[in-house]
Amino acid sequence: MGFLLALQFLTRVPITIPRIVDDRVMARSLSYFSLVGLLIGASAAGLHYLLSLGFSPTVANLGAIIFMIFVTGNLHGDGLMDTADGIFSGRPRAQMLEIMKDSRVGANGVTAGVLAVLLKVVLLGEMDRSSQMMALAVAPALGRWAQVYGAARYTYARSNGGTGAFTAHVGWRELIINSIVAAVLGLALLRMHGFILLGIILAGTVLFHEFIKSKLGGITGDTLGAANEWIEILALLGMVLLLSPRF
Repeated sequence: MGFLLALQFLTRVPITIPRIVDDRVMARSLSYFSLVGLLIGASAAGLHYLLSLGFSPTVANLGAIIFMIFVTGNLHGDGLMDTADGIFSGRPRAQMLEIMKDSRVGANGVTAGVLAVLLKVVLLGEMDRSSQMMALAVAPALGRWAQVYGAARYTYARSNGGTGAFTAHVGWRELIINSIVAAVLGLALLRMHGFILLGIILAGTVLFHEFIKSKLGGITGDTLGAANEWIEILALLGMVLLLSPRF
């Protein structure tokens, strides 16, 4: 059930869980986050291949990114925008958290969301087609790994609970399982370059969550979504550099 719960949480795939799920069960479902990320990315790569048969590379790149936004219900993009609105509001910590709960999106959020999509499309455009397919599969898996890292290693920022309060039950078990999936995927597809990319992702993940901790005192559901978007972009940037003939 854990895999189905992760698939239901991370995507718009119509799945019905036949019983009430408590926080501990939800936390254990994070074991499958990187695997679900891989499935999302592989599906996007398949669509990219089909689009590239009849359209320009730019259309194929944009189509793959739009597909990932659609299939996830823009879950992580919403987290990125809410986080940007709160973090860059210049307000005290408590007000930042209140701003992030507001369903309305401000200028900082819109800017962050647009830039994220543009960066993904542009970075994909810097690769050849085979590298694009590989990047589309790898980046979403690494992005979900970054979410699990944050949930496992940092405390929840809201003292009165919230939609991400179940992360208090996420621990080493979930992180190790996701790390194995991410490491096998990275090394299988990128070989020696995979070691470098995984190092970049680890450093970027730690720096991001430490920055969030310094601002909010911990993580929230929104900041985990923002972490996914940041790491997907960082993974694409890393692959542009690592797969360049000049590297």
